[in-house]
Amino acid sequence: MWLLEAGGIGKLAGEHLKETALELGGNNAMVVLEDADIERAAESAVFGKFLHQGQICMALNRIIVHADIYDKFVESFLAKTKKIQAGDPADAQTLVGPLIREKEVERLLDLIKGAKAEGARLLLGGTSKGSVLEPTVLADVKPNQHIVQQELFGPVAVIMKAQDEQEAVRLANDTPYGLSGSVFTRNLERGYQIAQQIESGMVHVNDQSVNDEAHVMFGGEKSSGIGRFGGDWAIEKFTRTRWISIQHQYRDYPGVQ
Repeated sequence: MWLLEAGGIGKLAGEHLKETALELGGNNAMVVLEDADIERAAESAVFGKFLHQGQICMALNRIIVHADIYDKFVESFLAKTKKIQAGDPADAQTLVGPLIREKEVERLLDLIKGAKAEGARLLLGGTSKGSVLEPTVLADVKPNQHIVQQELFGPVAVIMKAQDEQEAVRLANDTPYGLSGSVFTRNLERGYQIAQQIESGMVHVNDQSVNDEAHVMFGGEKSSGIGRFGGDWAIEKFTRTRWISIQHQYRDYPGVQ
């Protein structure tokens, strides 16, 4: 049984001892270190945040930027986001189309309003037309704000500041979720070491968090799910290993005549 957004199905599967792989959503973070290529990191973050209106389990929620480059990153990210076209998905130039329903727009607008009340800076967006929510950028978001702990599932970018590498990792892990993640740095060894510290099933160095390949395992940690699927992992997960033997010669059994 492989389920996306399983809810109570996991309990039901457990009662019947069904083999289960669950992917249960995420609150994915990108960590941008002080030695990162700012323009490439910003471009990647815009794509990872706003593709399909952010309605992807792997989409970026939180962008955690080292204090040394924070202002420059925010400036670049904002400039690139302003170029995004929102509206009719039938238009080939549209990147951000409608959300699944207007109720989701209302939910996100409430989160944006709450973030502003708690001290976040609204740099762009925060308005809607029908089911289309304009690409929204919130900066200076603090770890204790309500919006930080939510799976946004919409075109709302949350940008946070970290004073050093250790704080960046701590902020990235400060969530019940652990699906996907991202690290940007010019030092690949450093990026790999940081990736190992991030508590998620998938981490991508110098790329955004929305990645999926048929031959590679897919799955999360913590509240983002259990089990792995994709490639050989799917075969191992959903097949049983058995032992069937054939005796070619008669055996002598001690004590039996």
